[in-house]
Amino acid sequence: MSGKPPSRRVFCACCAGLAAWPVAATSASLDAASDGLPQALELGAEGMTRIDRTVWVSRIAPGVWLHTTTALIDGGISYPANGLILERPDGALLVDACFRPEQALALLAWSRRSLPAPITEAVATHFHYDRTGGIAALAASGVPTRARPATCILAKGRGLPVPEPLGGFIGERLRLAEDCELFFPGAGHTRDNIVVWLPRQRVLFGGCFLKSTTSDSLGNVADAVVGDWAASVRRLRRRYRDPEIVVPGHGTFAGDPIGRTLALLAASRASGPG
Repeated sequence: MSGKPPSRRVFCACCAGLAAWPVAATSASLDAASDGLPQALELGAEGMTRIDRTVWVSRIAPGVWLHTTTALIDGGISYPANGLILERPDGALLVDACFRPEQALALLAWSRRSLPAPITEAVATHFHYDRTGGIAALAASGVPTRARPATCILAKGRGLPVPEPLGGFIGERLRLAEDCELFFPGAGHTRDNIVVWLPRQRVLFGGCFLKSTTSDSLGNVADAVVGDWAASVRRLRRRYRDPEIVVPGHGTFAGDPIGRTLALLAASRASGPG
């Protein structure tokens, strides 16, 4: 696996409050607190290009871009979240719709001026707000966001932005096209978490199902199924045996997020309840 760790490293004990907080932080308050930069963990890659006060992008493989956005979580900490953009001749695919509407719109505007074809569709990898916050803004711009039906149900039940259901995604996987597969490895960070596999570039986006090598805890486990998580990660590792790049939901993609996630789960079991 490739990628150098970013030079800026601040560790986060817990990414609390990402499930249902109404993204109270405005861009102005976030900039005043941290100039938009992460205060816990780090941007997804070294040398990312800043396209807005709280939005960064970086090309990590041919036709594949990493995006990182930041928002304030509980305690007023500026926290980063990662997603992907996959270039396509007939319209790019956005993986995860950021924390806030204006961030999704910033990515959409950037794609119109920087990519061969702009973003025309999006997928959400689970129901939490760091994956769905920009859904309404994208929809108003003619860009639908889709997800597993389970994700739509959970989002609606929590009063969060609701994606459109991917009707064919009933089993464990769905091939969107030859260049993109969605896979449900089993419950972990949430009951609905999926990963995105790009076979041509051998890029695996784990979302919040996988932890960065700089994470020192499992983060927000309010909706987790911790008892199933390790088996789900091992199922993922068996399916995608030799990825070139593995991108976690938060923090750097450097190193081995799969191995780090399993280590954190083992430590969690060893420490017991509390």
